[in-house]
Amino acid sequence: MFKYLVKGLLAGFVVKALGNYRRLSLQLLKIEAVTCYVRGVRLARESAIGLIRMGLVVALIAFGALLLHVGLFMLLPWPVEAKAILAMILGLAYVVVGVVLIRVDMSEKMWLEQSGAAELLEEVADQSKRSGPPSRRKAD
Repeated sequence: MFKYLVKGLLAGFVVKALGNYRRLSLQLLKIEAVTCYVRGVRLARESAIGLIRMGLVVALIAFGALLLHVGLFMLLPWPVEAKAILAMILGLAYVVVGVVLIRVDMSEKMWLEQSGAAELLEEVADQSKRSGPPSRRKAD
């Protein structure tokens, strides 16, 4: 009878330990999955930045369009100073709009939010905080 009692207690401890191991394994798996997902988002972001760099070629085309403006300004019957001021204002507007759009589109925070990685990170962090290490929970 004592033999069965010891076997039962050992079996209970093993089941409890395996349950904790399974829970921790799932948490580690979720953390690893989120890590891979965030790395994927980072790769996509870096690829987009590369595309933006390739967009510099498109900027050359835009520069050609700007030169078209300059040519049209030369034909306007305004004084040269007025044409120069208008050209500088338009050029500054193009630069400001371009910089603002690039900063918004390449923001890491925006990429994390748009991809859903931010929610995954919060979810995993909350689960880790709630469950904590097994030694802490037993002490509570």
